[in-house]
Amino acid sequence: MYRTNSSYYFLLIILLIFLGYKSSFAQEEPPSFRIIVTDKDSSFLEQKKIIYNPFYSSEKILQKELHLVKMKLAHQSYLASSIDSIVDTEKGKEVFLHVGESFKWARLERGTVEDVFLDKIGFRERFYSKKPFYYKELLELIESLQVYAENHGYPFVVVGLDSIQIHEDHSISAQLKMDKNLFITYEGVEIIGDDVKVSAKYLQNYLGIKPGAIYNLKQIKEIPNRLREIPFVKKVKSPVVSFRGSKATIHLFLKKKKASKFDFLVGVLPRNEVTGSRVLITVDGMFSAQNLLGGGEKIHLEFRQLRQATQRLDVELAYPYIFGLPFGIDGDFSLYKRDSSYLDLEYDGGVSYLFSAQHYLKIFGHSKSSFLLELDTDPILQSKKLPQNLDTRFTDFGLEHHIENLDYRFNPRKGWRFTTKVAAGFKSVEPNNDIINLVDPSEPTFNFETLYDSLETRSIQYQIDATLQGFIPFYPEARGVIMLSNQTGSIFSNQNIFLNETYRLGGTKILRGFDEESIFASTFSIFTLEYRFLIGTNSYFYLFGDYGFVENKSLDIKSQDDPIGFGAGMTFDTKIGVFGISYAYGKQFDNPIDFRAAKIHFGYINYF
Repeated sequence: MYRTNSSYYFLLIILLIFLGYKSSFAQEEPPSFRIIVTDKDSSFLEQKKIIYNPFYSSEKILQKELHLVKMKLAHQSYLASSIDSIVDTEKGKEVFLHVGESFKWARLERGTVEDVFLDKIGFRERFYSKKPFYYKELLELIESLQVYAENHGYPFVVVGLDSIQIHEDHSISAQLKMDKNLFITYEGVEIIGDDVKVSAKYLQNYLGIKPGAIYNLKQIKEIPNRLREIPFVKKVKSPVVSFRGSKATIHLFLKKKKASKFDFLVGVLPRNEVTGSRVLITVDGMFSAQNLLGGGEKIHLEFRQLRQATQRLDVELAYPYIFGLPFGIDGDFSLYKRDSSYLDLEYDGGVSYLFSAQHYLKIFGHSKSSFLLELDTDPILQSKKLPQNLDTRFTDFGLEHHIENLDYRFNPRKGWRFTTKVAAGFKSVEPNNDIINLVDPSEPTFNFETLYDSLETRSIQYQIDATLQGFIPFYPEARGVIMLSNQTGSIFSNQNIFLNETYRLGGTKILRGFDEESIFASTFSIFTLEYRFLIGTNSYFYLFGDYGFVENKSLDIKSQDDPIGFGAGMTFDTKIGVFGISYAYGKQFDNPIDFRAAKIHFGYINYF
C-alpha cells in the first residue's frame, strides 16, 4: 500500500506541474507590433516586398527589427526613412514610419581611383547618372574595388566616397576615393615544423607564393585547401602573414604526413564467358612513394592482373619544379601482356610547364612496340588474310593540357577539371617471321609475305583524348554532390588500325559493370552521372550510371555499341587506410541485363 500511495502522489504532483506549465504557456503571448506608414499608401511595404517579424521578446529585439526595415528601405533608394513615434495600445505597439522620398544618382565620378581598377570591375559613370540610388549596389561597387586591390598587391587599401552632395531634388553626387597605401610583394614562405622534409622552393611554387610576386589575398585564403591536397604534409594551424616594409612572409605550420602508400584492389567477376570460368578474380596492386628527397617527387609502381593470363606493369617517375623553376619532368614505362596473344612495351617522357599546381601544359614523346606471341596460323592458312593483331612500332609526339578549379582535389564538392591530349606520329608494320615463313600444303607456291603488300608499312596516326568532370553541390546541401563527367578518345589514320592498337575499356576505371579491358574501341565517349553522399573528408557513398558510345574500326572489324553500366559503392577512410567496395552491372548490344553477373570490386589503400 505504501508503494501504491507514493506512486499515486508522485504522478499527481508531476501532472499538476505539467498542467501549471501548460497553463502559464497558454497565458504567455509574445508582444507584437505593427508598422503604420504615415506618408505612403497603407500597402506600401507590401508592394515593396518588405517583410518583418511582428513579434518581439524585448525592446532590443524590437529596435533591431525596426532597423532592418529601414535598411531594406535604404536598399530600395529610400535613404531618409525614420520612426516618428511608437504608441502602446491594447493590441500591442503601433510604430509610425515616415518613408520619405526615393533618392537617385546625379552622378558618381571616378575621383582618385585609377582607371585600371575601375575598368577591371566594369565601372562606367553612365551607370550612375540619373539612376535610382541603391545602397546595396553601392556597397557591392566598393567591395569589388576593395577585393580587386587586395588581390593585386594592396592589402591595406581603403575605399569610400568623397565630395558627397545631396541636392534639393533628392539626387546625390559623389566621387570615389581610394587610398591604396603600401604596395606589397611576397618575400617567401617560412616552414615551421621540426619533422617536415619539404623544400621551401617546392611549396612556394606549388602555392604560387614566389619571392617578388604580387601579394594576393585570395591566394592566401586558398592555402589551407591547397595544403590539404599535398599528400606528404599536414597543416597544424592556419597560416600567418607577417609584413616587413613592403614585403610579406607566409608562415606555414606543418607536420609530416604519411604519403607512401600501398593499394590493393580485388575484383570478382562472375560467369566469365571468355574464359569459361564461373568466377574471374582480378588483382590490382600499387606502390607509390612521394617526397623522398623533399622536392615533391613521385615514384609509382603498379601491377594489374586484369584477366586470365593477362598482366600489366606500370612504372612512373615524376619530378616537379626542377631547380625551383616552373618546369617538371616525368617518365613512364609500361609492359602489357594480353594472354598469349601479344606483348606491348611503351615508353613516355614529357616536360611540363606548371602555371600553377592546378594548371599545366606538357610536351611529350611516346613510343610503343607491339609483338605477337603465340600465333594461331590455321586461320591465316585458310583465309590467306593477316590476323587482327600485328607487330607494330609507333612513335608520336604531342601536347597535354590540364586545368582544374576544385575546392578539394581528392573528394570535391564543387568545381571542375579538364584534361585534353593530342598526338601525331608514325606507325610502322613489322612483318612477322611466323607469318612470312608459312607454307600452305594445298598451295605451296603461295608466298605469305605478299599479304603485307596491301598494307602501308609506314603511315601517320593521330590520337585525341579528353576528360571533363564537373561537381555540383546537391541535396542534402552539406553532403550531397552530383558528379558529371565525360571521357572521350579517338585513334584515326589513313591506314588500317589493328586490334592491339585500340583502346581497352571496361572495369573499375572506365565503363564500370564490365570485365576488365573487355571492350575494344578505336573511338569512344563515356558519359557518367554519379551521386555522392559525403561522410568524411575522403569518404562517401555513391550511385552511378555510365553510358557510352563505342566504335571499333580496326582491321576486318566494323562495330558500334551503346553500353550501359550502373551500380553503387562506397569509399571510407580509416586510421589504417582507405577501403572501398563497388557493385555494378553492365549491358551490351541488345542483350538483357544479367542480374546474376554483377561485378564486385574491393579496394584498400594503406599509407606508411
